[in-house]
Amino acid sequence: MARKTKEEAQATREGILDAALACFHETGVASTSLAAIGERAGYSRGAVYWHFKNKTEVLEAIIHRERIPFIKRLHRTYSPHRVTPVLDLRSAMLVSVSELANEPRLRNMMEIMLRNDLSAESLAMQKLQHDSLDEELAIFRRALERAQELGQLRDNVDAATAARILYAGVTGVLYSAMMEPERFDLERDNLEAMDALLFYYVKPGVFSPGDPPSPLPDPDEVD
Repeated sequence: MARKTKEEAQATREGILDAALACFHETGVASTSLAAIGERAGYSRGAVYWHFKNKTEVLEAIIHRERIPFIKRLHRTYSPHRVTPVLDLRSAMLVSVSELANEPRLRNMMEIMLRNDLSAESLAMQKLQHDSLDEELAIFRRALERAQELGQLRDNVDAATAARILYAGVTGVLYSAMMEPERFDLERDNLEAMDALLFYYVKPGVFSPGDPPSPLPDPDEVD
């Protein structure tokens, strides 16, 4: 059998992840086998095992794949070469939440993460969520510290506290909208929550509540 090219191997891996996401969403992580994932993807179980040792690795790869663009976007918000960290953080979150609201693959992944059982995969996912929270909260804090350096926060505001409350407000809307979509509109309520909290911590004139997201910084402007 001819050896697969890197492109073919990557395509196989992506197909496995797509199939796993569909299986996990439809039947739950604990009830899904690697054989079922392979069947859904159109590959043998051996092909699945060639890429992943177990379901935990598959689950971690799914989350990592969908999270990379979000984290890269967030990392741009505290660039020392820009002077709009509040606008950049606001835009990064508004764009990311809009993607979540409108892209089924992202919504399905988030719904999987909200489910909880005592399986090894769910315990691993909880560890990933904990680590993600630490990383994302640190980015929020760095963006607001940059805003403070530029004199954009109100007097006596503690950047770490503001980051924590802003993060809690956004994630609260996210989880509420995912659990009760008939009561909460993810995009609308995220905009309201972000702007209300930013208005409390940020000096007037730095951003305009209700405005659409401003253009995100170019990746070249980060370093």
